Amino acid sequence: MADAVNISYERDATMGISGADNPVTALLDAFAKAPANQVESAYERLVEVLWQDGTTTDAAPQAVPELVARLSQVDTVRKGHLAILLGLLAEADNAANNGVFQSVHKGLGQYLELWRGAEQGQGLDMALQYLLNHFPSDKERILAVGAERVLSVEDHSRIERALTSYDPTDPVPEIGRAFPYPTAWVMDEAEKETDRAWVQSLSPEQVEETWHNDTQTILGYTGARAYWAVRNGAPVPAVPDAVPPREPNPQDADPVIFNQHGEAFRCPNCHNSLNFEPHLAKCTGCSAAYPIARGMVDLTRVAGADDDHTEDLLFQQQKVTTIGHFVEGYARPNFKRLCGFTWDGPINPDREQKLIAEFVRPVEGPVVDIAAGAGGWTTDLVKAVGAERVIALDLMPAIVAALRDRLPDVPAVITSATTLPFGDETLGGAMCWNGPHAFLDDTAEAIAEIGRCLKKGGSFTTYTFRNSDDPIYRYFVSSHRFPQHEHGLRMYDIDEFKGWLQQAGLRVREELNIGLAVILIAEKIH
Repeated sequence: MADAVNISYERDATMGISGADNPVTALLDAFAKAPANQVESAYERLVEVLWQDGTTTDAAPQAVPELVARLSQVDTVRKGHLAILLGLLAEADNAANNGVFQSVHKGLGQYLELWRGAEQGQGLDMALQYLLNHFPSDKERILAVGAERVLSVEDHSRIERALTSYDPTDPVPEIGRAFPYPTAWVMDEAEKETDRAWVQSLSPEQVEETWHNDTQTILGYTGARAYWAVRNGAPVPAVPDAVPPREPNPQDADPVIFNQHGEAFRCPNCHNSLNFEPHLAKCTGCSAAYPIARGMVDLTRVAGADDDHTEDLLFQQQKVTTIGHFVEGYARPNFKRLCGFTWDGPINPDREQKLIAEFVRPVEGPVVDIAAGAGGWTTDLVKAVGAERVIALDLMPAIVAALRDRLPDVPAVITSATTLPFGDETLGGAMCWNGPHAFLDDTAEAIAEIGRCLKKGGSFTTYTFRNSDDPIYRYFVSSHRFPQHEHGLRMYDIDEFKGWLQQAGLRVREELNIGLAVILIAEKIH
């Protein structure tokens, strides 16, 4: 979109805004009459005079009635665009309270009638779902129409939760489980009890904030999906990655799986080498010893020390043993589509396996998979270079447990990407696939560590996302609240990302862009 546009109105003493001199009317006319190949640009100009970066403009209050009226006058695609704009305006006005929300709300009957006739799974259907999700006071009425339409489990789950108002008297509200849809998170009784204990450990203010963040996440997801569908057609169903076991049961591992990489490992405390025993990794230079359990060495704590963890959502997830199953089977496939603006699914597990095999080009030495998660892409890395060369690294033990269950010959390290436990120039390669954004604020530091540890000629392969240039889509992505992105999900300026690679002594050899997804292979040159 262009720079901000200032709107002034000529007012008539009895008629208010003069229709002939109303810029919004002119923009709506241009939008309604635009050829198919100019609809998007006409829509962008219209949006810009009414909504900017999540706030309404001064032109919005008096424009809404005309927007609602135009819904009955334009074709299906343009109806979808207008429904999204009305949703954006209603959402923005929740804080501004300048009458826009009430004005949008007056069209509820029209929205419901349109929804009854909208083709299921297409752009208008999804745009109306996004719009209707803003009216919790009309929950029963909206859900009744949803029942007529026989919504999918996923869509009903999102709409029902978006339309549920926060109840401060509820002692244990369900929070922290909104993405990709609430009912995806099926927990057993022990996990539910752990979850309830976490909720009860929070202050009332923290509970309310998390509730509203969950609502914002659902609005962001439904808005992003609708925006894609209106512009491009129906999204394809999300294809799960290789789903890990729901209840992983990793076994203890022979220390040899660590010791075979002994020349690379270093103590995070004093940087001397480590010796691996059945249940401990002992530093050869200081008294530090780190616990090993089920093939995972935890370098975030010293053996025998008492940990004082903050009861936040991130740590809570580590105690839910099924987390790896849901992250890899449900959350990540939808995350890739959301952040990549690839709702048509061009990056699927089969293609990722081929890309990893093609792009990972290590020299001699271990290959570390950073932010390995539950091991879906580590499995592809093992196929490409062999299990005897791979080390998995992640900060969340419960997720890594799933990796260990699937890949018993691959050692796992629990630590941060910003403090890699390897010596200078000891690694043959590194991969961080669909992962850097998990530590976005620390990415430059992590890349510097990767550069330090790679041997000359070693490769670093990564798959991540750039920020959208489209303010609407960027807003929808930023509406998501995740543990590492409590203030809103954001992605990279890729030129800045490449600058970090250069500073770390890495040169980009190949780049593949698919939507907002970016795959890079860089080589250590000095």
